[in-house]
Amino acid sequence: FKEAELAQKYLAALDGLEKTYKAIGNLDGVVHLREERDAVKQSGATTTHADKELVELREKYVKALAVIDDGMKAVKARVAAGITKQVREQEAALTKAGKVDAALALRAEGEQLILEYSSGAAAAAVPFSEDPRTSSKPDYQPLGPIKIPADKPALVAKPFEIKGRWLENMTLPVAKQRIREPIVIGDRMQHKWPLIVVPAGSFWSGADKGRVELSGCNFVASNVQFEKLQLGADHACVYYFQHCDFTHCHFDKVGIWHGGDLQAKFYFEACLIKGSFAASINVEQYGYRVQDSVLTGIDLPTMHFQKNQPANYLNNSWLRLYHCRFIKCKVPLSFVLLTRDCVFESCTFSNDLEKQDDGEITTPIEITLFMKDFKAKLPAPPDHVTLVSKAESDLAGVVIPTAASLTQ
Repeated sequence: FKEAELAQKYLAALDGLEKTYKAIGNLDGVVHLREERDAVKQSGATTTHADKELVELREKYVKALAVIDDGMKAVKARVAAGITKQVREQEAALTKAGKVDAALALRAEGEQLILEYSSGAAAAAVPFSEDPRTSSKPDYQPLGPIKIPADKPALVAKPFEIKGRWLENMTLPVAKQRIREPIVIGDRMQHKWPLIVVPAGSFWSGADKGRVELSGCNFVASNVQFEKLQLGADHACVYYFQHCDFTHCHFDKVGIWHGGDLQAKFYFEACLIKGSFAASINVEQYGYRVQDSVLTGIDLPTMHFQKNQPANYLNNSWLRLYHCRFIKCKVPLSFVLLTRDCVFESCTFSNDLEKQDDGEITTPIEITLFMKDFKAKLPAPPDHVTLVSKAESDLAGVVIPTAASLTQ
């Protein structure tokens, strides 16, 4: 999977470089890029074309492939060690029980399994990024669908009486619940990663130290109201919200686990979010997919891309707000870069991009904002960022929800 993902990034980088070559009339370069792209698509191999820019991109690709290979070797080494340990323990138990033939058969089977794995040293991840010299803005691509867990765990009648962490799959009863103490769900160290389903008609509010923290969990809620509650997720945990109503809630990365980008994920579909959203967010820890939703009366957070190009995330399924309506929100331009086909109604905007120490934006990116009740000018963005302001009526073929339509 990682190799396939890397190949897609490399192909996207080649596409960007091809646009640059076309712009300067470098026909041979375009031909070589296309042959490189065909070779990677067919087998993952590369050509030997020596165009300077192509060689530089290819070196990044090959280096990142080597890192994936080294990482796989390290995983296989750990698996082999685990097999060896378990086989030795079971061999001893069988031998003590007088089952020598069974112990020998187990040893042979273990040795065969271990042959399937190779040793190797772990290596640090080397990210592959698109060529920063690309002069053309990336094209919009369809956002991939988010698959919501469809399982329906057994109903647990009194989950809030559980002492300690919630560790098992469960569907909760419909309840109006005041959360006064932290609810921690899942335990990575015990390999407990439950699915929690909150049914329609439930109402959760926070008080005192009340919060919900996903330590190792997928959390699904549909037609549920949340009020004054922190909903936090650790690395690789996901909240799935459909047709939910939030009043002064916060959606944050919590916990000690880290790795890669977009670590804590939140999915909102047809939701009404009022009063608050999150503090300052960044591309490493936060992944938000918000669609067909309304956000109202919120001071939206600054988005830190942490020296990554915002354009690299333009088509990322887990870092995009689209077909949404923002009402009377304060919107930093860094947050605007996360939106697609959204309406901004009676909003104000601030330019936080000039103040960030996130590195220079070099890959062009263009965002269209569809406005209602906005007569001022948008702040001037930095170079390579284009903001296009249009009327809401110009957003053809799309129905953007209103607060009233989501509460009917």
